[in-house]
Amino acid sequence: MLIEHKSSCYPEINTRKRELCASYNQLAFIMKNITILILILSFMSCNSDKKTAELKTDSNKLNSDLIGIYEYQTPEQSENHYIVIDTLNKKYNGLYYGTEDSGGHGVFFFGNKMESLIIEKKKISFEIGNRELYETTLMRIVKHKRNLEKDSTSGISKGQLKYSGEITKSGFKLNCESKYGYCWENKLNFEKLTK
Repeated sequence: MLIEHKSSCYPEINTRKRELCASYNQLAFIMKNITILILILSFMSCNSDKKTAELKTDSNKLNSDLIGIYEYQTPEQSENHYIVIDTLNKKYNGLYYGTEDSGGHGVFFFGNKMESLIIEKKKISFEIGNRELYETTLMRIVKHKRNLEKDSTSGISKGQLKYSGEITKSGFKLNCESKYGYCWENKLNFEKLTK
């Protein structure tokens, strides 16, 4: 009978010790497989959470092609309407520069934030609330700050304007609704300025 003192797991002639080693080897093999299975399941779980998060962020991505300035042309260029679309905090924001005919007093200009702006797929809608009216356009570019004079308001228009329509390849086709008839036109086609 040959007995070595290295470890009880080395093959020995003694069969009782061999049986003990075999059961420890099987237990080690089972534990190793369980550990590998847990690692695989953990990896799959992390990976599926990552894919779900990617799907959520992909669906909330903003279309950068919509960012820009859009123009509705009127017969008199100074009376053109403009929409400025930009993003802030992963949401669309917009400004509307327009004109309002005040009957016998002439045309007045306003520039307002687009309220309740919703842009989804091929649809757009927003509202314009109270508007401070000015005698000159608010949509202008000046080279020097000294050339920018502060306009005084000519009044306030309180009638709400509601716009809705579709997004086209080159801009927006909008319908305007107003309880008091303050829309410049009922249908307006805005084209994106490319220069």
